Amino acid sequence: MTPKVTAPPPVSVDMDLWKRRYEEERELLEALAMRLAAVESALEAVNLERSEEALLPPLWQDELERVQAERHTLVEHNAQLVTKQRELTAIQEELEDVWYQSALSRARRRSQPQPLPIPPLPPATPPAESASTP
Repeated sequence: MTPKVTAPPPVSVDMDLWKRRYEEERELLEALAMRLAAVESALEAVNLERSEEALLPPLWQDELERVQAERHTLVEHNAQLVTKQRELTAIQEELEDVWYQSALSRARRRSQPQPLPIPPLPPATPPAESASTP
């Protein structure tokens, strides 16, 4: 007859204990790895933000210079337009004066009495020679 083993062999207990510890450590390491990945991701985002912030001041300066140059161009263009507007106003005033003088002249001509037309003279006949000439 074979004897029955009622107690598990000691190696098996140690193995189960070590297996549980291994699983617990592995889960802990996976959790730490996940936390480390999240921290690295956040750190990368912060570094990217900082590098972008380092680039912004030169970009802002470039944009500011571009806008100032555009503003200067617009101010010059506006000054040219104001000058042209003054010139056009002066020309318009001159044209109004000419139109007024022309209208006044036409009104004067129309208000003056028209001279009566002179009837045409009858054709001149040559003086007749007298028949009493010797």
